[in-house]
Amino acid sequence: MKKNIVFGSSGLVGSAFYQLLKNDKNFIFFSKDNKKFKKFNLNTNIEKFPLKNVNNCYFFSSPRILRKNFMKNEFKNELEWIKKVVLNIKINKIIYISSSSVYYEKNHMIGSIKLKCEKFIFKNKDLFKDYQIWRPFNLIGEKYVNSDHFHNQLFKEMFLKKKYASTFAGNLSDKRGYADVSHFVKVLYKESLKAKSFIKDYGNKDLIKVSQIIDLFNHYYVKINNFYFKSVFKSKKANISKVKLKKNTIFYNKKSLTILKKYLRKSLNEKKM
Repeated sequence: MKKNIVFGSSGLVGSAFYQLLKNDKNFIFFSKDNKKFKKFNLNTNIEKFPLKNVNNCYFFSSPRILRKNFMKNEFKNELEWIKKVVLNIKINKIIYISSSSVYYEKNHMIGSIKLKCEKFIFKNKDLFKDYQIWRPFNLIGEKYVNSDHFHNQLFKEMFLKKKYASTFAGNLSDKRGYADVSHFVKVLYKESLKAKSFIKDYGNKDLIKVSQIIDLFNHYYVKINNFYFKSVFKSKKANISKVKLKKNTIFYNKKSLTILKKYLRKSLNEKKM
């Protein structure tokens, strides 16, 4: 039986996917530097990759959302990685994690690359039996990881650096709908078992303001530090990141506040606060 391969196993989606399927012997998980997984760096020669013919390829590899990666424009590497994989490995079905950022302005650093990756897969669709492309909105893990997503950045500034105040991009009235990455990977896996091609959105219709997130974090912060954290935002214009009501959309149906509370409590427990 041909194996299923997973690239990007140590990232947000990859880690949750591994927890779901770590006991399935038909899956091989790859990472460039995490010793828990098979090691392979997509910046190296793809001809050294040990498998040439696979069943499903789950492509989750993407540079982490960090300021240094924006400064160096590391996100352009993702297009080169997907080209290497598609053109050098025989794949029955490819499952690719794109991003809701494809709906942002044309020159958005991440969205523009993700869209190029989507177009490359579609251009080469005859190489696969099926292709599946996902555009998830505002996924959140079970606990803090080092990234510049707002919830992780806020946790770092408040609970790790223990600051009195910080300045953030965006606006206090920005709205987002958050979804649990563990639920997302269950949906993704179930859909990947089906013999069909698609592009789907995934997200939560229940929106929460950035100001409400700060209030939630401050509820715990003041108990630990006996003072409130203050925030300043750079943008004068509020932004709404919302999944749209379309036939190709799958929704996460819990409250955004609920998933953020779960994330915060787990993160604080991990850091023993």
